[in-house]
Amino acid sequence: MVSLAATERASGVIAPSAGGSLKRKQSEDLSSSQLKKRRVTFDPEVDIHILPDVNEKSLELVEEEVRRALEKHAVDDNGAYDRIRELLKLKPTSADAPLSGMLRKYLIALANNVPSLNHKCSGLVHAIVDNSWIARNEQYVQSYRHLLRSLLSVHPGFTKSVLDMLVNTFLELPSPALRQQDDPAVPRTRLQARVHDCLKYLLRQSPMASTLLQTILPENFPFSTDTTKTHVQYIKNILRVSQYCPELKGTISSLVMDKLVKIDVQIQVDMEELEDDIEDRLVEAAAEDAEDEEDLSDNESISSEESLDDEERRIKEIKESVEKLDAIMDLLFAHYDNIFAKGDLFDIDDIFESLLSQFANIILPTYRSRHTQFLLFHFSQISPDLVERFAACCSHLAFDQRRSHILRVAAAAYLASFIARGAHVSGSVVRSVFDLLCHHLESLRVSQEPFCKVPDLRRYGAYYAIAQALIYTFCFRWRDLIVTDDGQPLTDEEVMYHESDFTWYNGIQDVFRRNIFSKLNPLKICAPTIVNQFARVAHHLRFIYVFPLLETNKRIRLARSMGGPGGYMDGVGARETALTMKKGEAGFLLDAYFPFDPYVLPRSKRWLEGDYVQWKVIPGMAPAKEEEDDEDEEDDDEEEDGDEDDEGVDGDSESESEKVDGVAEESGDETDDGSGTEGSV
Repeated sequence: MVSLAATERASGVIAPSAGGSLKRKQSEDLSSSQLKKRRVTFDPEVDIHILPDVNEKSLELVEEEVRRALEKHAVDDNGAYDRIRELLKLKPTSADAPLSGMLRKYLIALANNVPSLNHKCSGLVHAIVDNSWIARNEQYVQSYRHLLRSLLSVHPGFTKSVLDMLVNTFLELPSPALRQQDDPAVPRTRLQARVHDCLKYLLRQSPMASTLLQTILPENFPFSTDTTKTHVQYIKNILRVSQYCPELKGTISSLVMDKLVKIDVQIQVDMEELEDDIEDRLVEAAAEDAEDEEDLSDNESISSEESLDDEERRIKEIKESVEKLDAIMDLLFAHYDNIFAKGDLFDIDDIFESLLSQFANIILPTYRSRHTQFLLFHFSQISPDLVERFAACCSHLAFDQRRSHILRVAAAAYLASFIARGAHVSGSVVRSVFDLLCHHLESLRVSQEPFCKVPDLRRYGAYYAIAQALIYTFCFRWRDLIVTDDGQPLTDEEVMYHESDFTWYNGIQDVFRRNIFSKLNPLKICAPTIVNQFARVAHHLRFIYVFPLLETNKRIRLARSMGGPGGYMDGVGARETALTMKKGEAGFLLDAYFPFDPYVLPRSKRWLEGDYVQWKVIPGMAPAKEEEDDEDEEDDDEEEDGDEDDEGVDGDSESESEKVDGVAEESGDETDDGSGTEGSV
């Protein structure tokens, strides 16, 4: 055998193009046709070796080298095959790495020999897939993309490996420095665009690529412990995929929402272990970080884990989770806002239906979701039509008898919270929803009151959920429920100096009176925080006077089991809810959960400016503290007498009675807005 490096040009033979010469035996009296034929014919006995300077080899020679290497590899002669494989695996910054222009010839040669790249050549294929291609020159990138397309067309079994390689760049983009000296500098934004161009190109050519991508995207999603930057970068990229791969749009949106809800829920679980002042400090720290960093940088919060005790480490982890949730929410607000801002009715309808589906299937069944649902809150208020669609969605879920009680209760809370807190929810929508809730409340009262002996959340959970939704909505939107001559809401002055009783919309005053004083006694079961606020507002507006009933309710004991068949918790299984987390009598009361209570994430809360109805003291109504101070002495005397009587009649301990009374008293001091979650992360 003769090495190419040692050959000399034969006289009378025309050499092929630059890159080397072929040694042939001289023969006498060769005709021109024979000479021409021999000039393009390779001796099958000649071995092809890589020249010391690979950058001088011609494309024809490289093609022959690749063909020979694949043929010999088929019969287990792997020398040339391994050299090509190692050549592709070399980093561009390596001293032995060929120039991109030279390596591109190997890509072209491999593309011309794709049928030979079967599974026996998987090592070479993986070298192709792992090749550092993104930061090289444009011609190289095009040749690489063409090679991948040809490979997947002939050997679709390699599709997953190629897609995994592309999706992995969504997590961590290769450095722009991974290029050769014949490659121009490429900005990072262009590098990411090249990945998407390549993926888009392959999705068009390979019918099965989108199906595989549907499983690959969740598999590669960042772990919950990964950094904020990693999460944001990955989500930003897969949302970009959804724009040019519409068949994956629903899958991607649901995937992001599901992961976001899990982060949100974990924060709420972790927060319960902390003191209230620590929660406040976390919010303040997150706000300071949002002001200091306008964009996400590579500088993640770094501190010595060894120097932190258990509580400090837990606080640090929660703070990082809050920042992560905030950054993702900000990204999603911007993504969806871009779609709604374009004004394309088809796209708006499509994306809003997707959000409603995610709400019903992901957000609603998750009890502890605290911030994720504000995507619906914001974009539902873009237009009156979307307001009505979201309200209708919540109404349907709240009154759907096929759904479990726990989901219907949650839907009623979402409906009430949206109507109460949505600044762009019109008075007509408030009245329509109020009408609907009153109708269902009355229907349930008529059917259930004859069988009711004592208030029982287990038996009448849906009824109490609707009752609480009504009293919560009343506290915020009472102006829209007062009938005026001109149809306009009353001003503060008109409220303060209105001497006679107000006229209330559609007889709701009678509906409230019949239900509040019924055997079902909703004010005993509804959250004390909401009940106390409603009592004050309703009394000040001369709507209904319920303070005597509240005093009576303090002496009613709730001790029924909530786990019986067909009860409130039936069908929920072991899933943790607000009810299972409570202790004592609080476990028999509705949770003060209204999902659109104030949004506190510092970076993303800018999207909700102008969307939110803040709690305002009703004109002429004294603050809660002043009223309590005036009645403290009388209440103390009455409670002492009442406790003594209760202990003698019921045989219960004094401490148990104080615990029940304390729930109502403490809830009255927590907040002035009728919710128990004001300012919570």
